[in-house]
Amino acid sequence: MSFARIAVPALLVAALGVAAWQLRQTQNDTPANQAWGNVDARHVSLAFEGSGRIAELGPEEGERVRKGDILGRLDTESLEIEKRRLTANLAALEAQAAMAREGYRTEDIEVAERNAESLKAQLASAERTYARQKHLFESQATSRQALDDARYAAESLKRQLQAAEATRSAYRAGLRPQEVDAAIARVEAARAALDALDYRLEKAAVILAPMDGVVRTRLAEPGDMASPSRTVYQLSIVSPKWVRAYVTERQLGLVREGDPAVVLTDTTDPVPAVIAAVSDTAEFTPKTVQTEDLRTVLVYEVKLTLEDPDNRLRLGQPVTVRFGDAAPASAKP
Repeated sequence: MSFARIAVPALLVAALGVAAWQLRQTQNDTPANQAWGNVDARHVSLAFEGSGRIAELGPEEGERVRKGDILGRLDTESLEIEKRRLTANLAALEAQAAMAREGYRTEDIEVAERNAESLKAQLASAERTYARQKHLFESQATSRQALDDARYAAESLKRQLQAAEATRSAYRAGLRPQEVDAAIARVEAARAALDALDYRLEKAAVILAPMDGVVRTRLAEPGDMASPSRTVYQLSIVSPKWVRAYVTERQLGLVREGDPAVVLTDTTDPVPAVIAAVSDTAEFTPKTVQTEDLRTVLVYEVKLTLEDPDNRLRLGQPVTVRFGDAAPASAKP
């Protein structure tokens, strides 16, 4: 029993020592310019900016799309009807603004002048009639009623002449600048309303691919009701791709922003990449990095960018990264 109590702890210590030596040996065998990571899976959610019933949707899940491709449209029949109304209203307001800028027509001014001259002649006649009635009344040859009627007629024509002369002066002067500005402002407001409707027709009712990508998820179908809060498509971004790798503290001197690197997998040729960013904060190795020599140490995240027009690297795929290498013509890791 005494021998067992001594031997078991001794064997345990020896086993731990061997494991530590093996781990250190594995770490020492790992190339200093090599790290592990994954192709970053980046996604973007797309929705219609406007609300309405979906008229059509294009690509299915798994299909590749190019930047600017139309992915879907809303039913815009009601908007087309509203556009015709706003277009007609704009035309009417533009005509009014044109008349305001041009002022009154020559014919209108002539009518106002002739009306004023006619009233002036009528007033002169009424004043002569009143003078005669007054003379007759003083000689008791007419009644008080006749005299009053003549006076009222002259006063009425005098007031009408004043109004006609004011109208003639206004016609000659034209519209006030504020009236012209108001007419122009109404036109601009109508144009803005029409532009807003065009935006709803041409952009808010359409989903465009904002970049090259692959349809990851299609969450609606034609006939469904859409709104800005409802995602219709989820796209996986494939160009440019990001790779996130992790390096130890002893490797930090090998990685600098802008330096070249090579990304390798078990199934593709080496792909050249560029180091885009190096984290200044250490973290524990993410579970997605499965190399044994990095699981128990602190690492620093390194982000790399690369062009992959043939989509050889798959999103989320584990990769090996070699820093400072030029990609060979044909090689496997």
